[in-house]
Amino acid sequence: MPVTIAEAIDAYLTDRQSELSDSSLQNHRYQLKQFRLWCGGAGNVDNIEDLDPIDVSRFRRYRSQDLNSNTMYNQLGVLRLLLRFAHRMGWVEESLPDSVVLPTRSGRSRDTDIDPDRVASILDDLERYHYGSVNHVILSLLWTASLRIGALRALDVGDVHTGDQWMNMVHRPETDTPLKNKGGSEREINLHGWVADVLRAWIDDRRPGVQDSHSREPLVATQYGRIARSSIRSRIYKLTACGRVDAGCVCGSDPITHCDGVVSPHDIRRSSISAWLDDGTDPTLLSQRVDTSKSTMSKHYDIRDATQKRELRKDAFNM
Repeated sequence: MPVTIAEAIDAYLTDRQSELSDSSLQNHRYQLKQFRLWCGGAGNVDNIEDLDPIDVSRFRRYRSQDLNSNTMYNQLGVLRLLLRFAHRMGWVEESLPDSVVLPTRSGRSRDTDIDPDRVASILDDLERYHYGSVNHVILSLLWTASLRIGALRALDVGDVHTGDQWMNMVHRPETDTPLKNKGGSEREINLHGWVADVLRAWIDDRRPGVQDSHSREPLVATQYGRIARSSIRSRIYKLTACGRVDAGCVCGSDPITHCDGVVSPHDIRRSSISAWLDDGTDPTLLSQRVDTSKSTMSKHYDIRDATQKRELRKDAFNM
């Protein structure tokens, strides 16, 4: 009996329900909705058994008109998972999932970004499986506070006020934790309640009881002391690779930085700032929070395209 595209998607989502968080499952549902709508319209494909590689290629070309490479990667990655499930169910040939060609990029360029929905999915997995872990702390602060690596490393336990939900950024060059703009980078940053809870869990239960070489208590610490820049980068690479949180890269890229899903800590910062702007945050207030001028923010950190900016202005002017 033929299985419709909609039935196949429902079966896939039901199969993943026990292992995905609610928001991750919702993200998969949204990504596959675009495929279902295309199949019922321009694709003219009713049943999952009728799909062939040329249909997959047509859908990819169709979506590439509207999406950047990272969003395309997310959408096609979920489609590949659906087709792998369909193969296990005996509905499609083994070769069909491999016909999904994910977008590729050469190296890590400064205009690489990560979709906010994907960050939310990773954070949901960390909350579910690794609550209050060092990785949970790192990604939560990089994303919500738009921190640079140096600023993240500079934080001490005493700089964080979880009860009042804020943290203090302090320039301490004499003890090897300078801030980028020196004293000009010093500021107080408000924290989301859930981020304060994550930091409290880390400090109270999971943080190693260590000091650095200057007898300070680093917030982000390993058993050896203050975390290294290279360790922050490698942790973000693994968190954003094409596999799930505990899988790392599953496409076999070597080194992992060649994986299409991987982004750098600075890419997290750029995408975070753009997400704040997209939510309508006042650029003047945001520039103070993220320690950059409005002109620099507009030139280097605002990754929204002209259409997105126009739509935001349309909403702002109630048009």
